[in-house]
Amino acid sequence: MRKPGMSRVLALCVAGALAFIPLWLTATEQRYFHLGDLGLEGGGVIRDARLGYRTFGVLNASRSNAVVFPTWLMGTSGDLAALIGPGKVVDSSRYFVVAIDSFGNGVSSSPSNSTGQKGRSFPDLTTGDMVRAQLRLITEELGIPRLHAVVGISMGGMQAYQWMATCPDRVRKVVPITGTPGPTSYDLLLYRTELAALEANGDGKGWDDRSLSVVAGIDAMMSNTPGHFIDTVRGHEGLPAHLERITKDMGRQDPRDRASQLKAMIGHNVTAVLKKSAGTAGKTVPRVLTVVSKRDLMVNPGPALELADLSGARTLVLDSGCGHYIFQCEFDRIAAAVSAFLDE
Repeated sequence: MRKPGMSRVLALCVAGALAFIPLWLTATEQRYFHLGDLGLEGGGVIRDARLGYRTFGVLNASRSNAVVFPTWLMGTSGDLAALIGPGKVVDSSRYFVVAIDSFGNGVSSSPSNSTGQKGRSFPDLTTGDMVRAQLRLITEELGIPRLHAVVGISMGGMQAYQWMATCPDRVRKVVPITGTPGPTSYDLLLYRTELAALEANGDGKGWDDRSLSVVAGIDAMMSNTPGHFIDTVRGHEGLPAHLERITKDMGRQDPRDRASQLKAMIGHNVTAVLKKSAGTAGKTVPRVLTVVSKRDLMVNPGPALELADLSGARTLVLDSGCGHYIFQCEFDRIAAAVSAFLDE
């Protein structure tokens, strides 16, 4: 990915066009917004809460080109960098992109990195808690009154729907990609099964090989369709190497953090709120592009499509064996559709 070079930014500043914009607003390094003690929807409190984020691009003079990009399950703002830039999902040469580390991902406040609430003493989170903290970052730290858009993938897509429910007047456009306003029973079966595998691991201080293999295997089984998996992982010979690779990758995560975010996904449901908003005349409702994968086994597309039909949202329905990991097969189509929608 090509990041905006500092030489280019400095040249613009010298020219005077953007001289009043602080240079830190073009930074891509890891940053933190400190929120103090943060009260949560469930009644708990995160002590000394912090929210990680990275910014890409330049905030314009009217502060109207900001796009929030929250992370997926256990994703980081650093991971999102691969999707940000010219020709990518969000073009940082046109938009000021704020990639935000969702609570529980091991970068922002999480069970693994809390100094006083480590492990099971860390309070339960909701997507509402995540979005309210993100709103504070945008308004208090960055001074942005209203977002051009929120774009989110998977759990990030759930947060995009949460933005619509919590503060619809703060965002012009929303793009949930393989997200849902509320999980189906089949989705919940998956999330609860994975959570049970994690919680069976005692106090979560470490993963034994069996627990790690189980969770990695669940993800591998559900992320693509069976046909796609068979085509890409060949027989008895290919499976052990594949499982070893994904197990090693997942081993970089902390099980307590993953469990925390899974609980937030299980509790996420803004369907009723958004359906009511869609039927309320005169209510401020963001424009929406709903991107779903027709054969998604991790996040069923049904609720997203039902809400899109009710609200008149634009849809992009992709039919691919890649299933939930639709970017593996349809990156260019998704990037083109999102770019065109944001530019309208």
